[in-house]
Amino acid sequence: MHGSGLVNPMANETKPDPVRAAIEANRPLFATAFGFSLVMSVLALTTSFYMLQVYDRVLSSRSVETLLLLTIIAVGAISVFAALDTLRLRLLMRIGLRVGESLSGSVLRAMVAATSQTGGSAIRTGLRDVETIRTFVGSPMLGALMDAPFVLIYLIVLTLLDPLFLVVVLIGGAILIGIAVLTQRTTSDGTVRSIGLSMRAQQFADDGLRNSDVLEGMGMSATFVGGWRKRWIEAQRSATETADRDSRLGSLSRGVRLLIQIFLLGVGALLILDFHATGGVMIGASIIGARALAPIETTVGSWKSIIAFRLAWTRVVELLEKAPKRDEGMRLPAPRGHLTVVSASFASRAAGRTVLSNISFEVLPGEALGVIGPSASGKSTLLRLMIGAWPCTGGIVRLDGANIYDWPRAELSRHIGYLPQDVELFEGTVRENIARMEDGDPEAVVRAAMRAKAHDMILALPKGYDTEVGAAGHRLSGGQSQRIGFARALYGDPRFVVLDEPNSNLDGAGEQALLTALGELRQEGVTLVVVAHRPSILNGVDKLLVLRANGTVDDFGPRGEVLAKMAKQAQAAQQRAQQNVVALAPVADGQPGGKA
Repeated sequence: MHGSGLVNPMANETKPDPVRAAIEANRPLFATAFGFSLVMSVLALTTSFYMLQVYDRVLSSRSVETLLLLTIIAVGAISVFAALDTLRLRLLMRIGLRVGESLSGSVLRAMVAATSQTGGSAIRTGLRDVETIRTFVGSPMLGALMDAPFVLIYLIVLTLLDPLFLVVVLIGGAILIGIAVLTQRTTSDGTVRSIGLSMRAQQFADDGLRNSDVLEGMGMSATFVGGWRKRWIEAQRSATETADRDSRLGSLSRGVRLLIQIFLLGVGALLILDFHATGGVMIGASIIGARALAPIETTVGSWKSIIAFRLAWTRVVELLEKAPKRDEGMRLPAPRGHLTVVSASFASRAAGRTVLSNISFEVLPGEALGVIGPSASGKSTLLRLMIGAWPCTGGIVRLDGANIYDWPRAELSRHIGYLPQDVELFEGTVRENIARMEDGDPEAVVRAAMRAKAHDMILALPKGYDTEVGAAGHRLSGGQSQRIGFARALYGDPRFVVLDEPNSNLDGAGEQALLTALGELRQEGVTLVVVAHRPSILNGVDKLLVLRANGTVDDFGPRGEVLAKMAKQAQAAQQRAQQNVVALAPVADGQPGGKA
């Protein structure tokens, strides 16, 4: 793509550039497209030479046969030109699809990993940026830019007609290039800003749509629309200001190009008067000169799209570079569920603080661990470290002796189950959600639902396991979603199951079903880790881990011993509080300890 004038926007060439790699992987196809451009550039001279021959041969000889032959040749050449133009556009569209396919998988995987650990609205634009790159690569605009290197053909032809034509085109080209540079300097910053503001407005709207229940339930819809409108107007104002500058320079560029054609005609007329050229040469030179300047005008007119392409390229490279990397090891035997956490710590880059510090404990296969602690003590973060979703910034989490973060994810997913605090079901059927978006075995899906005690609840849905849920499907209650999420966690008979407040949305019957399911899992020897605020669900655990508000371990051990210590501490704290109340009680008549 070097001939198209597009360069890698990344300044550091030493770093791997996945976008460049995806584009260069299609180098043979780009070479074919350039070959089409070369032939098309030659065929584009057909009109000029046709006019030249008509003026200089047909009109002077008054030969109808010559006119017919020239017309047949011109029609054939233009037909070939049109066919090659169609083939080139179709080829570029397929190159764009190949580039998009090459990038989209890794970009979406990086978006998932980055969103899981750091969040941030900028990460959400990854697939949109890939689409911008795909659209640009597959657009006629890139085909027009590919014609730029072959302007030399037109300059050579103009020189052969008369060097004065070349001088006019070179001077006009220099002026157009100056306008293009001025356009870049005066509109680039504004274009970048308007694109950024437009993305912010769209992200604000997306956030509101995801929280539509809150907006409607709390009467915030009008406020939300007003907030979006302010952002949208700011983006449109910036885009309009940039477009005004761009339109002035674009109009100036088109005006200069028309003036150049006039000068070419004027020079041709002078040459005719001086008997150095013919009418055909004058007309042909005017057409060829306009064709030679077309790529420059195209670049000026499409500058905003070029900037958007470069920004998308930069963001994709940055996303893939900064996304958390995972070095997955070789395939390991199925785990028994022996969990060992050694001095595990986690510092959040997004929050800028240490969430967990020096956490150590051990859970043997088949044991159940309960995790409790105040809000923001890092319970959910600890669970993400346990299942290998996040890496420890210090220490290590091991499952059957292996670092769980390095365990191959596709392999590990068959042996672990996870129910997050905020259950999200994907668009699809209940069956697909339980089968983790695969075309799962119906027997395995039903078995998972029955182990989660959700089978009867699912059968009561409009279409049972084939009920569509998600964006365009049946709207489930929080408790129904949680029970289906629990069934999803148990799909495939995992040996290690982690549950984050699995009863937060359940009613009495649902919680009883959950307790029964947990009891059966313990009998089957499944290792369980449960975070819960309600004490009822912790009655069946073997061990208890208590976290402090600062993310450190307050206590760990058998459930009975930990609860006994907590009861003693609570009793001691109550006694101290009573003593403080007595000490602060008012004293009558100024006598210490006196009675009123």
